[in-house]
Amino acid sequence: MTRRVKTVGYDEWDDGWNDSSWSGGGWGGGGGGGWDEGYVAAPKAKAKAGAAKAKSIPGMAAPKAANKAAAKKEAAPKAKAEAKGAAAKEASTFEPPPRKEEEEEPPKELPPEGPADERPTISLVVVGHVDAGKSTLMGHLLCLVGVVSSKQLHKFEKESKQIGKASFAFAWVLDEGEDERARGVTIDVCVKHFETKSRRFTILDAPGHRDFVPNMVQGAVQADVALLVADVSHFEAGFDRGGQTKEHLQLVRALGISNVVVAVNKLDTCGWDEKVFENIKRRLHDYITGPEVGFKDGSVQYVPLSGFSGENMLERKEAKLSWWTGPTLVEALDQLPAPPRPPSTAPLRLCVSDVYRSGANTCLAGKVEAGTVSVGQKVVLLPSNEQTTVKSLQLREAPTRSAKAGDYLDSVIVPVEPQFANIGGVLCDARSPVPVSDTLQVQLLVFETEIPLMRGAQLMCYLHTETLTATLVRLEKLIVKGEAQEKRPKCLVKGNNAIVWIQVSQKVCVEPKPKGPGAVATSLSRLVLRDRGRTVGAGIVLAVQ
Repeated sequence: MTRRVKTVGYDEWDDGWNDSSWSGGGWGGGGGGGWDEGYVAAPKAKAKAGAAKAKSIPGMAAPKAANKAAAKKEAAPKAKAEAKGAAAKEASTFEPPPRKEEEEEPPKELPPEGPADERPTISLVVVGHVDAGKSTLMGHLLCLVGVVSSKQLHKFEKESKQIGKASFAFAWVLDEGEDERARGVTIDVCVKHFETKSRRFTILDAPGHRDFVPNMVQGAVQADVALLVADVSHFEAGFDRGGQTKEHLQLVRALGISNVVVAVNKLDTCGWDEKVFENIKRRLHDYITGPEVGFKDGSVQYVPLSGFSGENMLERKEAKLSWWTGPTLVEALDQLPAPPRPPSTAPLRLCVSDVYRSGANTCLAGKVEAGTVSVGQKVVLLPSNEQTTVKSLQLREAPTRSAKAGDYLDSVIVPVEPQFANIGGVLCDARSPVPVSDTLQVQLLVFETEIPLMRGAQLMCYLHTETLTATLVRLEKLIVKGEAQEKRPKCLVKGNNAIVWIQVSQKVCVEPKPKGPGAVATSLSRLVLRDRGRTVGAGIVLAVQ
């Protein structure tokens, strides 16, 4: 079978271009120009070149016009090939512009250097049983001292009323999460700042529910003093019947806090009865200064108040409270002694308590435990061992040039990848980094346990802002009345003070307690052990291996 093919001439071909350059002979069939890639002038140039060639005499030089046309003809494909190669190279090296959300934010303008604020900075952790009124108390206090505006408070009142929780308006100042507001329970530690005449405070509002004790520990380990909130209306539930009041007191004392203010809250529910206040004060004081906790008498203050009405917080107006001649809450906080700090020449130690992204930047938050940090300083982030430079600092929601020991930084911007920055890490001086180890020698005080602690026991370990699993690998010696015993113990029970070796699940930043008179132990040397939802011990790191 023979297949017939119809020949189509140039006049019958229509490619939709309507280009006159196709005229003259179809697809290279019998015309003058053939298929020229878009060069309309090519047929004319070719015709001129042919004419010049016909006029030339063999053995003689070609005319200048003919030479120029030939050179142009030879150069055209080369130029076209070079243009194509340059376009291909440009396409291969083209990089798309960064997305808007990843563009780096311009650094905030630093304030001019003025006179340094000589008021000491104090971190205050708020503890107590769940529903004792901690968030409401501190939210109302922030409103009274002017940190929260009336416009913001009105917004909280309106939103809380819409979901049927009108009495939680002050608590919403600190409980910012949706789950916290819906459930009416503090879950995470919230950080806020306020000032008095002679002190600058950082509030660490800790959760009171027993399920969130690990979060409470992460707040207490960064604190210098504690505010215990005791609820008059449900005191027995928080103090005797398995409440968190006792455990919180044990924890804050074990973490090195030596001063506590007790706010006897909701006293308006019993008509500001002095006998009720004195009864609760006596019961709490016996436990706080007893052997299980061990605060000194002079380091404990008591204040009767109402967190919801604001009575005796900033000022005293209630006539039924005329029997009270002591300080208001703000006055009691303003009288707290300045906590001891490591010397300013000590190497930088900043424990990371939060990590978040801001545009293309990695932002850290945490308390400066020792030394100083400033913009442009070269630092190392451990345990990832990532060396970097501090780009900017934010202290008390305002940019600053530097920060010293005791300051809680809301933002430290460092140009590192997010995988190298974790909660529990430590920002250190590059010339004097913090030790990193997984085997620790600890002086441990044992709390109440269901079963004795023995070698091989698996526990949860909370070391500064890090959470780890730990194993008791060796019980070295007991300490009785300050003296180490020669005989090695086989197990540890409630009240035992012992030196043990603990191995944690991964390398962690830890700094043994410094030796010598006047040495200050930071949160990098303090840890808490928990087992089955109960705190079983707390201690201080003596050495690392």
